[in-house]
Amino acid sequence: MAVSLQTRLVTLAAGALLFAAPAQAQFQLGALPTGSYITFGGLDWAWANPLPADAGYFTLAGQSGFGWRLPTAAEMLGAPSATQFLFPGGNVPYGGSDPSSGATFQATNPAYDGAESAGACATPWFSNAYSHCDWQDGNGQTYGPWAGLDGANSFADQLVVRGQGDVVPEPATMTLLATGLAGMAAARRRKRSA
Repeated sequence: MAVSLQTRLVTLAAGALLFAAPAQAQFQLGALPTGSYITFGGLDWAWANPLPADAGYFTLAGQSGFGWRLPTAAEMLGAPSATQFLFPGGNVPYGGSDPSSGATFQATNPAYDGAESAGACATPWFSNAYSHCDWQDGNGQTYGPWAGLDGANSFADQLVVRGQGDVVPEPATMTLLATGLAGMAAARRRKRSA
């Protein structure tokens, strides 16, 4: 059976697209679980993307409601090193992937390889194209520093932060606040009419 030239060209084009596009990852919804970020210098830090935010494949849409945002230039000056994302209880086990999100670490890091410890990678909560963090692209690593710092490469990894004042209040807290304010307004009206 002869295959037409048109069929061959369509097959080649489809194959080229398959290899050219980044692997599709499952975008994770909801709050970042404990173990997928670290607390350092009074801020929560998440390793959020294997490329800078402005390179594409990155969004804060699902996480800004939980207080996550891009760090300021001043905050980036105090950013943690890549190895500070290694700790027992991190969501990515040594040499494996996060069982719930599929997050992994790419490339090697002597500290990671020697420690055989877990690490924190939150990319699946900020990207639907990637699910990995690149060990070699953070502060203190071969191709560091982080995106947003002087000397960062075009492929520098992106961090996000949230601080004590950044967390959005729970709905119950807002309801309690509204009820209290309404009660104070009613008491003030009563006092004026008396």
